[in-house]
Amino acid sequence: MAEQPVTPKDHYDVVVIGAGPAGLTAGMYAARQGLVTALVAGTLGGQAVWAKHVENFIGWQMVSGAELVERFHEHVHRFDVDCFIGKLVNAIVPDGSGNFEVYTREGMRLVTSAIVIATGRAPHRLAIPGEDEFVGRGVSYCATCDAAFFTGKAVAVVGPGESAADAALELSTLGAGPIALVSEHVLLAPDAVLARLATDPAITLYEHARPVRIEGDGHVERLAITGAAQPAPVQVLDVTGVFIEVGSIRADDFALGLVDVNDRGEIVIDKSGATSTPGIYAAGDVTDEFGKQIITAAGQGARAAMAANRDLKRR
Repeated sequence: MAEQPVTPKDHYDVVVIGAGPAGLTAGMYAARQGLVTALVAGTLGGQAVWAKHVENFIGWQMVSGAELVERFHEHVHRFDVDCFIGKLVNAIVPDGSGNFEVYTREGMRLVTSAIVIATGRAPHRLAIPGEDEFVGRGVSYCATCDAAFFTGKAVAVVGPGESAADAALELSTLGAGPIALVSEHVLLAPDAVLARLATDPAITLYEHARPVRIEGDGHVERLAITGAAQPAPVQVLDVTGVFIEVGSIRADDFALGLVDVNDRGEIVIDKSGATSTPGIYAAGDVTDEFGKQIITAAGQGARAAMAANRDLKRR
């Protein structure tokens, strides 16, 4: 659904930053509660649009991430939400009177009484040939989301630490195999996790190895790896999936110094979604909440919007 040009209002009750499942749900819930609402985001959908198949969002037995996001977007447009897609927030400034000024790189300024940050996180890419080509066709950035589609299939997991190890173990638990766990350096994970890897017959650990390309015909069929030190011979692994677990990029630098974050850079929230700064809430993958899933992000977005409504009424 194409966005229609919108003129910003003089004041909003809530500005939602981000248009993934958390942000879209927060915008819909805020407007449904009668709050004057704006939604600002650089792009629509977040990581959810990359999912080729989603089978764990209640009510949908199978749907693509792109279609699910479009349905979310259509639902938001049933309510009075000013949507500013294609606008990147680069600053939030408290104005001293209990309100906030939200600025975008494009020069737009929004004044609001409350903010919901739902910017998610963008995964680091390997930046190798074939990666972009096969996203959703064997390349995945979320083992929890996609492991069930690879039962009985050979896969590779690429990553340097505990998240990669956990992904390999989860894939093994769900019946994938053989599993190649590729780490450019010595795998960094707790001893208990390393012990589980060592005793799992489905998992082979390739340390001091790095991926160089992903190959296939319409779907992932091979991952080429080589030694971390060059020159080194290239080894080709026959796999149907490549799970990339090399960390993520913060999408909320504008909030640094304004809200508390943990040692992983996630925004710390309480049980209602409130941050350390009154009037600012957060939802979805950008937070320290467990379970980075579409359904949990949507729930957190609803919760944050309801908390903002409650707190605004208390003011």
